[in-house]
Amino acid sequence: MQQIEQIVASLRDEGFRITPQRIAIVNYLLKTEDHPSAELIHKVIRKRYPMVSLSTVYKTLDLLKEKKLVNEMDVEGEARFDAHTDEHINIVCMNCGKIDDIDEDSLKEIQVKAARKSKYLILKSSFELSGYCSNCKSKFQG
Repeated sequence: MQQIEQIVASLRDEGFRITPQRIAIVNYLLKTEDHPSAELIHKVIRKRYPMVSLSTVYKTLDLLKEKKLVNEMDVEGEARFDAHTDEHINIVCMNCGKIDDIDEDSLKEIQVKAARKSKYLILKSSFELSGYCSNCKSKFQG
């Protein structure tokens, strides 16, 4: 995963303004294990930067997506963001929307088996599992 310094340097080198708010957004995304929505990012960032607008958060996320520094995923109609841009498996709770990452080794194993069986040269993959997290599964088990 990239470091804040690399991302800031990359954006600066391409001529983008580096504001404290943008740094805070990137830093939050890098440090959280959650896959937050723009609204949640806005709520968290506003604690330190009360004047930051939701529009600024969206513009920053759009820039980061364009530069492939974050991934966007749709969870039941809500855009969620992940700074973990390496290929990995996301597992999504169908009840509360919590998202966890599964290690890359599991994905590599799937890719190798799929390539062997299909005879494809696999260059990229996207994989998502759905189920119930440990907090929600008790509600759905008899």
